[in-house]
Amino acid sequence: MTTRPRPLRVTVVSQYYPPEMQGWIPASVARGLAARGHEVDVVTAFPNYPFGRVFPGWSQRFGHVEHDGSVTVRRVPIVPDHSDSAFRRAVNCLSFAATSITATRAVRRADVVYVHSAQPTAAIGPMVWRWLFRTPFVLHVQDIWPESVIGSGFVRRRGAARAARFVLLAWLRRLHRRAAHVIAIAPGAARLLVERGGRAERTSTVLNWAVQLPEPRRRHHDGTTTIVYAGNLGPNQGLEAIVRAAARCDDLPGLRFVFVGDGLAAEHLRRTAVEIGATNIEFRPPVTRDQMPAVHAEADFEIVALADAPMSPITVPSKLQDALANGVPVIAALPGDAADIVRDGGAGLVTAPGNVDEIESAFRAAHGTDGPERDRLTDNARALVEQHMHPDVAIDHIEQILRKAAR
Repeated sequence: MTTRPRPLRVTVVSQYYPPEMQGWIPASVARGLAARGHEVDVVTAFPNYPFGRVFPGWSQRFGHVEHDGSVTVRRVPIVPDHSDSAFRRAVNCLSFAATSITATRAVRRADVVYVHSAQPTAAIGPMVWRWLFRTPFVLHVQDIWPESVIGSGFVRRRGAARAARFVLLAWLRRLHRRAAHVIAIAPGAARLLVERGGRAERTSTVLNWAVQLPEPRRRHHDGTTTIVYAGNLGPNQGLEAIVRAAARCDDLPGLRFVFVGDGLAAEHLRRTAVEIGATNIEFRPPVTRDQMPAVHAEADFEIVALADAPMSPITVPSKLQDALANGVPVIAALPGDAADIVRDGGAGLVTAPGNVDEIESAFRAAHGTDGPERDRLTDNARALVEQHMHPDVAIDHIEQILRKAAR
């Protein structure tokens, strides 16, 4: 008779959690593990992203406990910020690191801690707990630091950028060596983490997955095309080239572009669209995750873009999985791992990042596709998710890593 392994006691640490859209990955891990019979606590901040202020109806305090199904969620205060100030953003990250350390009740009994590392500062608490309670932690690296900080323009002075890079790399090397396991979101990212001192035998790749898997619908082709970008309008996304390429397509009747979201580059993009006379572009405010199905339903193609930056080849934006899961083919203006996924899966068009000419050509080609071709792209998009980005596959892999790491 086969004995089932005992359930784990897992603490999930993440600066983000629903109702923040940025919190869908840690939430799906927490919920997925709880559905598999594990006891799951979450330590997170009060919701404030991407607005830089605590959501209406929430009041920050210590000792806040709520329940997300069978998951216990413990929120700690944070200094909200989403500005372009390096100092204020650092305070934002470090404030969560500091207050999360106080959530020891969630950790004393834990077998293992899972850290959602959009910012590696979220791992400061788990590092302290490892020292105090010998609780191992698994680090799920979403963004590669220090490049994602320096490359976004937060540190503008060259000397300061060099100093920040040196200090952060030294600290990150220690962090990755102390983690029981490190999970990367792309093969290239895993290779880089190992090159920087991580242990190859303790480093794995788990592609980010699609949280929702709706039944993809066939879109009636009536000669019109709606191309959507939904997500963060930030400097790392390389969206100015997208706006300029879209404006060049103003001569194509029935082709329109919709940008849904907000971010540090939003005002610049709106101003650019006005200055170049882009009448085929509409900007809309960000929406909640439960409103995203309507956004996907409107799209014939979705844009997934990154700036031409050192870390772009090893980054797979989460909006790629969301679009593909909804059966929406993508126009991928990015290099590397994400481009390979789209190209190899036949799920859209790929261009070089920042290349206005290539992006314009892709927009025109997308508008020119007929109904059968769009149906083929839809089928390929969903097949990619089923094979490589299904949540069950991802959570199973993470569960195995956590069980191996548990004390």
